[in-house]
Amino acid sequence: MKKNYFSHLSEQYLFSLFYSSKKSKTNQFKKHHHTEVELGLVLKGEGEYVLNGKTLPAREGDLFVVRSNEPHCIPTIKSPALVAFNIQLSPYYLWSVCSDYIPASKIRAMINGDIPINHKLSDSKIILSFKKIASLFESDDENSLFEIRSEVLRSVKLIASLIDADEKEKLPSAGNLENIQKAIDFIKENYGRHILIDDIARSAAMSRTYFSNTFKSVTGISPYNYLMTTRIERATELLKDRKKAVMSIALECGFTSLSSFNKAFKQLVGATPTEVRTQMNIF
Repeated sequence: MKKNYFSHLSEQYLFSLFYSSKKSKTNQFKKHHHTEVELGLVLKGEGEYVLNGKTLPAREGDLFVVRSNEPHCIPTIKSPALVAFNIQLSPYYLWSVCSDYIPASKIRAMINGDIPINHKLSDSKIILSFKKIASLFESDDENSLFEIRSEVLRSVKLIASLIDADEKEKLPSAGNLENIQKAIDFIKENYGRHILIDDIARSAAMSRTYFSNTFKSVTGISPYNYLMTTRIERATELLKDRKKAVMSIALECGFTSLSSFNKAFKQLVGATPTEVRTQMNIF
């Protein structure tokens, strides 16, 4: 089960926590993208992690850092199963909360896929921190929420400490951050409609060019890629419902034709919606 956490004051989405478990398989490539930064710790099992075209061994204790819209998958699992605990971080959380403790240059490196970093880490302090978060995640204690927030911040700080980055980077202004968040909210509320980048820019009260540059600076990806990734993420979830026709899913996710949906889906995922549905054992 995936849990989302929000700011008490602004009610903005901060981060999500969830377990993922995959059974033994060989060479089953299905790329995955998401708009948030994802931190995943392997708790059990052994396999191969493909990230941005590079194949990395994945074993217990390995932590993987996946930036916004970076393609990744686990095509091969050599053990009976591979279990991971994951944290997905919103740009809002990184810039509004973590920026008080982490230099802007390191936050930029954690968000922007154009900046080279070491995607695979193995650090005893990070492992202990993640395991503590996982334990709190399973707790029914009402005080665990505050401990989770504190420990997630600690984990992010530990990961950032291992990233080399230019210290001259500046933080985005509070106004720009607020406007980009309005644009993200607009995308999430309207991805199922035919919307243009100009529409999204207007939601942020910015010109198209300034908006596009600012949006990528804050989120790590372009507004168009953010919109398409949001649509494909939702479509992938809807494919689990065998009662829904692929064309119906395409329309629900903002595509005007089956061909445009298939093309966008295959470009991001590496397979057609029908092929992915078959791999999910829907039929």
